Amino acid sequence: MTNPTHRPTPTPPLSVVALGASAGGLAALQAFFDAMPADTGMTFVVVTHLSPNHESMLPELLQSHTTMPVQQVTERVVMQPDQVYVIPPVKRLAVTAGQLDPMDYAMPRGRRLQIDLFFRSLAEQHGDGAAVILSGSGSDGAVGIQSIKEGGGLILVQDPAEAEFDSMPRSAIATGLVDLVAPVAELVAQLVAAKRTRAALELPSDPAQLTNASEQILIQILTQLRLRTGHDFAGYKRGTILRRIGRRMQLVQASTLGDYIQRLRQSDEEADLLYRDLLIHVTEFFRDREAWETLGREIIPQLFAGK
Repeated sequence: MTNPTHRPTPTPPLSVVALGASAGGLAALQAFFDAMPADTGMTFVVVTHLSPNHESMLPELLQSHTTMPVQQVTERVVMQPDQVYVIPPVKRLAVTAGQLDPMDYAMPRGRRLQIDLFFRSLAEQHGDGAAVILSGSGSDGAVGIQSIKEGGGLILVQDPAEAEFDSMPRSAIATGLVDLVAPVAELVAQLVAAKRTRAALELPSDPAQLTNASEQILIQILTQLRLRTGHDFAGYKRGTILRRIGRRMQLVQASTLGDYIQRLRQSDEEADLLYRDLLIHVTEFFRDREAWETLGREIIPQLFAGK
């Protein structure tokens, strides 16, 4: 007989890290997994440009640099923590309900941007994941990181000076969306620290769950931001504000709102970074088709009613 008071321990949400690499990316990927502990609880998805004419040896080449299981995704698979998943040749990867799906491309080979496609898919399902861009030629990934950023995820890029091919890192940096540019070992350290902070984060995603004390600190944060930038975010949706603040808290390793307000008071740079993060949400409106349709259907006619 089961105990009616027993509650199963909830499964923690996946922390998915997507790694995009192209030319020169093998050495960067191997260095990444050399430095990454095998028990962080993170899930890693490696998306690279692979030749369609040769069998990929990438899983074997990465397996020798980590004790985490490494597998090529040849069929639908449920993502698990502390595992590495690798894109197969001639396919793209999509995320659906915690699963990875290898899918056919809808465009000819020369126009396939598999890193961008995966970043967008990841953002739709796990917006608070992380995107890492390593050595590569071209600009694949530079568009997809916008979706990750809007979803509250982290954007980390290999230092172009360290990358064998610096086009992909430089293209990502040029967007102005990147949270950290550093050698691979430092990217790993930031991810591990952010994961640790996220696990200890005392910040509810639902504004209704804020304590009175936390609500007062949140008001102080918004006041500090207004004094620094001149912009008042008090009327913004609380849920959006909490997600953006939570993202910044992970990056600066502040586990409580109290810790974060202290950081904000001490750092004009942090106030500017939070301000920019909050503004990213504002720009989402201008790409929201449903919002524009509602504006045209309901709001604008009311403005001109009786004119």
